[in-house]
Amino acid sequence: MDTRIYVMTHKKIDAIPDDMYIPLHVGRAGKEDFGYVGDDTGDHISEKNAVWCELTGIYWLWKNVDCDNIGICHYRRYFTREEKLLDQPYVEETLEKHSIIVPNSSCVKEEKDVYDHYARRHAAKDLDICRETLLEKYPEYVGAFDAAMQTILVSIGNMWITRKTIFDRYCSWLFDILFEVEKRLDYSDYDAYQARVIGFLAERLFRVWLLMQNESVTEENMKLIEPSDFSNAKKRVDLMERYVRLKIHPMLQIYRGGRVLQEELPAASSVPDDFHGKIPVWICWWQGEREMPELIRLCVRSLKRNLPREQTTIRLITLENCMQYVTFTEAVIRKFNEGKISYTHLSDLLRAELLFRYGGMWIDATYYAAGPIDAGRLKEQIFTLRFCQPIFEADVTKGRWSGNLWYAPKGRKLFRFLMESLWYYWEVENELVDYFLIDYIIAAAVEEFADVREELEQCAYSNANVFYLHSVLNRRYDPDILQTMEREGTFYKLNRQAMYRTENMAGEKTVYGYLCGQ
Repeated sequence: MDTRIYVMTHKKIDAIPDDMYIPLHVGRAGKEDFGYVGDDTGDHISEKNAVWCELTGIYWLWKNVDCDNIGICHYRRYFTREEKLLDQPYVEETLEKHSIIVPNSSCVKEEKDVYDHYARRHAAKDLDICRETLLEKYPEYVGAFDAAMQTILVSIGNMWITRKTIFDRYCSWLFDILFEVEKRLDYSDYDAYQARVIGFLAERLFRVWLLMQNESVTEENMKLIEPSDFSNAKKRVDLMERYVRLKIHPMLQIYRGGRVLQEELPAASSVPDDFHGKIPVWICWWQGEREMPELIRLCVRSLKRNLPREQTTIRLITLENCMQYVTFTEAVIRKFNEGKISYTHLSDLLRAELLFRYGGMWIDATYYAAGPIDAGRLKEQIFTLRFCQPIFEADVTKGRWSGNLWYAPKGRKLFRFLMESLWYYWEVENELVDYFLIDYIIAAAVEEFADVREELEQCAYSNANVFYLHSVLNRRYDPDILQTMEREGTFYKLNRQAMYRTENMAGEKTVYGYLCGQ
């Protein structure tokens, strides 16, 4: 299948590590030739680029390119999934299920709606002229225009991926409107930024057109990134791995000699928890259950529903009760109080000590359990989510473990090394060198100690897409989505920072809305 994603650019850019991505020099007419495909051949409007922005490239693609699937991104904005460029197999597989891929919707923040958002940044009269033109040429779209202007959702960049037949249909509609709008606009006194008015209007018209199509639409992440950064990220991981090994070198030497930092650990509590003879399942929400947002409540409910009650017992760790179970060190407590250790990193220290002292399962509070958790996994060996291929291209774990979901019997070497290395780190350091410090320390243990490596390698591979649920939560509720989720995996990682909506812009219940109502 001929699938192409064109990268709109007006300057020379670093090579993109995927042949599906083709740089398209927009506004090339009369400009330096960078050796890219240009928008100034055949049927073109390249000379309009200062006002029409990437639309000169889109027009050229409409008139001059023949392929099966086509996509638009920018030299600094790309569609990404799990920190990787969308590749051809994923794009084509997605377009078998959905007709159109668009960037994740953005929300206007300070303004009341999209119209107000535009009016505060540009000339509202231009948007009004756009509506008047639409009323004359496509009156059936005016209701969708008004609805789009009264929401808080916007799509930026004129970016999307779709079948070429659908792309052509959109372009025929869009350019018929914009050529007429251009005749009616007066932007003679606009500065260079505001003169890009046609591009700004097209961004608003895109959602209008989408509302009127009987096509399945899905969203993917859009990331602001330079092409070189995709390879730079890998280099950074390699450098950070070496840097962390240097930082914890004394701990590596101690463990190489078959010793540990402390032979006897202080007791965490004068009244130890016996867990009623069951396996502890550790969940942390520092502020306590009453302060949990709805997303976290949803995840915790799913765990309570799916954990085997006869064999497991949940322990919710909070700032108030954590010292009943762990000790931390004096340096850790002091630097947490000084703001040098965040709540997030404190949970890293917490999981290491809990798993070493007591064993059991640690699971981040943003994991949703889609079905019964197999008690057979909770045996006398380590369990974590392990993948044949890395989920993230620039990731020190390389898919070998998931630092946010573990099961282990108590006393395992991996977690003692992790715990004591973190203690040592905060004895000598005053800032967190990397958000994923625990993964870099685990990587050092895996490379250094054969017994740790062999224990991890005993974990079965998981073929499930742990981010599948995250990708569909804002879609209109469909029982087939949940059946797919339950069939393909048990654990799904959600994002606390994401904006999951209970209803879509048409007022229909989303997958998230359905799950919250269970």
